[in-house]
Amino acid sequence: MSTIVTAVKGIVLHDNRILIVQRAASDSGGGTWECPGGKIDFGEQPEDSLIREIREETGLTVTIDKIAYASSILTHPDRQVILLVYFCTAVTSSVTLSEEHDAYLWADESMIRQQIAPSILTAFERHQIFQQLVLT
Repeated sequence: MSTIVTAVKGIVLHDNRILIVQRAASDSGGGTWECPGGKIDFGEQPEDSLIREIREETGLTVTIDKIAYASSILTHPDRQVILLVYFCTAVTSSVTLSEEHDAYLWADESMIRQQIAPSILTAFERHQIFQQLVLT
């Protein structure tokens, strides 16, 4: 049986930096760097889900600015993830990680290019994320 999961991710900005988090070593995809976010719960609006997920994973309160892009990823031959990625702004830079992640960075573009998972970097480039942000 095939499964479709809908998830949200946030490109979280604060002081011209983007927050990236490293998946816990014990988790699937452990050690990879990504933007915070997660699955949308049944009945939840995508923006509400993202605010909740970012708060759960990082302790941050964010405001959602606009959608950055949507994509579809086959994570397994019978599992597809529909991903909605939003630009967000964090009120502070004070991060408190959940058990899902081992580390975080407030990264500039060069750090992101070095750290983030290749599939995410490819999506960022395809959707011209860095050009939209103009990080200094």
